[in-house]
Amino acid sequence: MATDESPTGPDAEALAQRAADRLALVLEEVGFDVGVAFPGLHGHSDESGTPAVYLGSVTSAVASDLSAFLGDAVRLGVTLSLQ
Repeated sequence: MATDESPTGPDAEALAQRAADRLALVLEEVGFDVGVAFPGLHGHSDESGTPAVYLGSVTSAVASDLSAFLGDAVRLGVTLSLQ
């Protein structure tokens, strides 16, 4: 579930890193070796100071595995509630 946490400024970097860490944990839980599959995954604040998570480049095999996982989740009725 997405949250509406988007402070800019000094807290943006910490918020972005927490989001990146949460994403890494979930990716590990579903079977990815995040250090290998997503070596560029990290949180940062962009030019405007908005928190962001950079996924980095992934191989086509990783992208295929991730899309298959998400496709299976959709078929099972898992949806994301964006607010």
